[in-house]
Amino acid sequence: MHPTKLRNSGIAITNRSFDTLIETETIPENAIHWGREHFIPVARADWRVLMTDLAVEGGLTPEQFEEFCALLDTLVHMQSYHDHAELSENYSKLDPDSISERIPTVMELDSAEQLGQLALSQLDQIMVRANYQKLNRAELLEALQKASEFGIPMTSDFTVFKRFGVYVRGKVIGKRVRRRLSGFYRREEIDVPLYQRLVICFQVIETASNDNEHRSDCLYIKSFKNIPQHDIDMLLPGTKVRMTMIDRGKIVLPTLSGLAILIFRLFAVVSLGLFALISLLSTTIGYALKTVFGYFRTKNKYQHNLTKNLYYQSLGNNAGVLQQLQNEAEVQDIQECLLAYTILLLNYPQGATARQLDLSAERFIQETVDFPVNFEVDDALRKLFHLNLVTVNSGRKYVAIKMTSAIEVLQISFRKLIDGYSKSVMAKDTSEHSAPTL
Repeated sequence: MHPTKLRNSGIAITNRSFDTLIETETIPENAIHWGREHFIPVARADWRVLMTDLAVEGGLTPEQFEEFCALLDTLVHMQSYHDHAELSENYSKLDPDSISERIPTVMELDSAEQLGQLALSQLDQIMVRANYQKLNRAELLEALQKASEFGIPMTSDFTVFKRFGVYVRGKVIGKRVRRRLSGFYRREEIDVPLYQRLVICFQVIETASNDNEHRSDCLYIKSFKNIPQHDIDMLLPGTKVRMTMIDRGKIVLPTLSGLAILIFRLFAVVSLGLFALISLLSTTIGYALKTVFGYFRTKNKYQHNLTKNLYYQSLGNNAGVLQQLQNEAEVQDIQECLLAYTILLLNYPQGATARQLDLSAERFIQETVDFPVNFEVDDALRKLFHLNLVTVNSGRKYVAIKMTSAIEVLQISFRKLIDGYSKSVMAKDTSEHSAPTL
């Protein structure tokens, strides 16, 4: 790891308690990954340059490989557009931020429940293509069992959810600095396991939508960055701020001591007359009000810290997040296809097994980004088969077709896609605007 350059996540200094101060969070430029990644963490343009360099080193001309990349990029984009259009249309009926008026039909009303299930299923497919990992129940419960030292203590209620899913990508070790009273407020750098990207998708039950904050007929999608592993509960609806024992002690102990003193003084002043009794009661009521307001002030402090954290770490909501995820899925598809095809073509002209391709791809990625990545070889081969860029020989090994043939195949697929789209549009236009038969 090279912690020479740090990225600021934008979280300001906060007061965790009276004896601990938490300073700004940073993530090293080449941060250690605490879990094996499943995505290619290289920008789209940079990955294309890497693949072109690899192809040129293998004896291909840059012009020919650039033509192949452009065709593959365009074809995958067009195919992805058609796949994403159905999900976008389905989600438009569940989007809580939509301002377009929909005309309800009997079929839509009857299938509202099925529409939510279908949209979430399609979203799962997008997340798989974008190489996000969905946290299972055990992983989620482990993350929610305790708050990190830097998070806000919360209590969660999962009974409010009709559907719920948490997806993560980018498991890195971040750095935070704390100053504790026990250490005379010296700077202490602490490792914090983070999710660089975290997406939450949920739908609440009808009884939970009475507060007008969330509607039961909508599907909510929220995206966040740099979330500590044990602070996921801060992002969920239906959670409440839970005060620490220290904060509860600040309220309960003075109240109990005040009551004890009040009872003692009542016996002492009962013989001094009504005026003294009224004065004592007024003082006690004032003290009680101060304690109550202190309780609300402490609770508001936690709520303020929670709102501030969500403000700086939120990346988007609903349809905006869906479009970003669709773009990420498309980028991962292209990058996986480019890598798998190039390695098969250059390193294994006689063919390779899925295991050989997987190891070669993972070795190349690790040399590039300097940390291990689990390459989705089955997904990449399935896409290459769909594009007719890979065949299987008699030895049950995968063989990439020649570059010239690959360009021709992509050109043919591109023309077929355009022709098929044009015919479907013309047929629809003709049926909708044909003259009535007399």
